[in-house]
Amino acid sequence: MTKKTPFTDSLSTSIKQHMDQLPQAEKRLANVILESPGQLASYSASEVTRMAGVSNATMTRLVHRLGYENYDQMRRLAREGKDWGSPLYLMDRRESDEGGKDAAGPFDRHISASVQNIHRTFAGMSPERVGEVGTAIAKARQVRVFGQRNNYFFAAYLRWQFIQFRSNVYLLPVSGETMAEYLVGLQPNDIFIVFGLRRRTPGLAPLIAAVGRAGVKTLLITDSSNHSDLGADWVLKCDTASATPLDNHAAVMALCHVLASQLIDKTGQAGRQRLVKIEELHAQLNEL
Repeated sequence: MTKKTPFTDSLSTSIKQHMDQLPQAEKRLANVILESPGQLASYSASEVTRMAGVSNATMTRLVHRLGYENYDQMRRLAREGKDWGSPLYLMDRRESDEGGKDAAGPFDRHISASVQNIHRTFAGMSPERVGEVGTAIAKARQVRVFGQRNNYFFAAYLRWQFIQFRSNVYLLPVSGETMAEYLVGLQPNDIFIVFGLRRRTPGLAPLIAAVGRAGVKTLLITDSSNHSDLGADWVLKCDTASATPLDNHAAVMALCHVLASQLIDKTGQAGRQRLVKIEELHAQLNEL
């Protein structure tokens, strides 16, 4: 039987919808899959059934009962979940059962992932492109930095770095306000920076398109698993591979520092004078 719902439907949602009607053996298998559905992307049907202590025939019956054509179709759905960055789909039941892979120390694999992500990110990034972006940021009338969910925190951090050396840098969205209110008044000599790391919200492409219609160039900062530029003028991709179900964002922070250093270089004396005045005001106001 062919699955009727869109192919991108959640595998875990489909299983939960059928859970009450499943025979005991299929329910045991379904529970094992639900614990970490992303494992289907890496493991064979036989490996998963061994984890559940059921037969391969049980897997075949469960696949068909859920409305999928075969196990490979379920594996493709699991890969989509992993590519999307869902922590649930990035969990590995075997690693959880074994207590993880921290025998060499609790920090080693996290340090290794951070270093590798930074190296891979900048190895695939054009210095000329980064310099072009830095010049645009320094010369823009206004810089607007946008991010949602976890992307909001990166946007806030980058904006904080920038305001040390230039004015008119704005963080979006502001609570209680709409994006439309910020798109009116954009001018071609502005620049729009969008953080679109997984898991991205679906409205990014329409937002970038609207910004482009105002004649404004957009920089998209995204992850290396994203194969679409979403219509942005510049795209800088960061590796976020991790030893855990949560993405490692060390390379994203490193890129923020690189862009900030570009701004320092491009603003020159004017940027340094702004920083001097900020520090003088800190002292006068006894803020720090």
